[in-house]
Amino acid sequence: MILKELNVAESQKKMRILIIEDNIESQLILKVYLRELYLVDIAEDAESGLNFLKSSPYDLILLDINLPGKLNGEDVLKEVRNDILLKKLPVVVITAYALKGDKERFLNQGASDYLSKPVEKQMLRDTISKHLP
Repeated sequence: MILKELNVAESQKKMRILIIEDNIESQLILKVYLRELYLVDIAEDAESGLNFLKSSPYDLILLDINLPGKLNGEDVLKEVRNDILLKKLPVVVITAYALKGDKERFLNQGASDYLSKPVEKQMLRDTISKHLP
């Protein structure tokens, strides 16, 4: 009983991150990198990611750009930045788009930060820590 209470207390202290990523391997890698420090939820497409955001509070979003379905990561970014309740939520774009000008494009669209794939564990944690207390 005491262990369960400690786990609940510990989980209440952890900040929540939503990963919006369709690639199962990328989902797993990101979750493994972050699970010790944060509570992590995963959405496999833009629509389910937006539904997660409507139903639960998050402290940060890790957002892939190339997502299946009608909406992509840029659409999610636009929706978040246009939502009065979410507009200040940090959004870190994690994408394979790594050509010259891509980083600036996503930052200009409202991303808080940008990482190109593949992402190294320490770089990911360092980037997140810039945006979370």
